[in-house]
Amino acid sequence: QRLRDDRRAEARRRTLALLESLRPDATPLNRLVIRSAGRVFLLRVEEIDWFEAEAQYVRVHAGKDSHLFRQAIGALEPRLDPKHFVRIHRSAIVNLDRVRMLEPSFHGDYRVVLRDGKRLTLSRSRRKKLASLLRSPL
Repeated sequence: QRLRDDRRAEARRRTLALLESLRPDATPLNRLVIRSAGRVFLLRVEEIDWFEAEAQYVRVHAGKDSHLFRQAIGALEPRLDPKHFVRIHRSAIVNLDRVRMLEPSFHGDYRVVLRDGKRLTLSRSRRKKLASLLRSPL
């Protein structure tokens, strides 16, 4: 019995080690490399206002510029620093440092208003997460 338990513990340890090795890099992304029209743009993530899903791509909005990034929004989200970026809708991730205000909309919904005036929809399913990050009830 003890020998069998020891093997299970070893198997459990090996399994956890394997899972740990498969975990994506814990360091948040700090720069995006975007190829567009034969050029390569290097964007620091703190320069980015918000991300918008476009099928299997992401449109990166930074100031007046926007670039198409070849990655799905679901794959990009875990690579971003959760203290600064939050998914507010299935098709949008915002930089919290670019949020100016939350504007009430119809039926208890909200719009996220960015510093440049852009209004984005805050989905009901994402409202709790945003409220916990802001440490304020919505």
